[in-house]
Amino acid sequence: MIPLLMIAVALIGATCVAAYVLATYALPVMIAMMAARVAYATGAGLIGAGIIGLLAGVASFGLLACLFATLRSPTLRIAVALVFAIPSAVAG
Repeated sequence: MIPLLMIAVALIGATCVAAYVLATYALPVMIAMMAARVAYATGAGLIGAGIIGLLAGVASFGLLACLFATLRSPTLRIAVALVFAIPSAVAG
């Protein structure tokens, strides 16, 4: 009985970690999923759609992180932060 309770607590913790990661990376994940769905619908196949989705997610995260790091205007930085935060709020 005790091992089952320990496993349940570990799984709840893993679920919390997964929810935090999803909230942090909600925008790149949503972009990756949409790109993968579009690629699969156009006939790229399962592996091709996965690769395209992965590349789209990495590219979107890299672009937005680079923009946030290089922009000096506080207004533009807030705009980039809101682009990250709005999907996170919806996912949370």
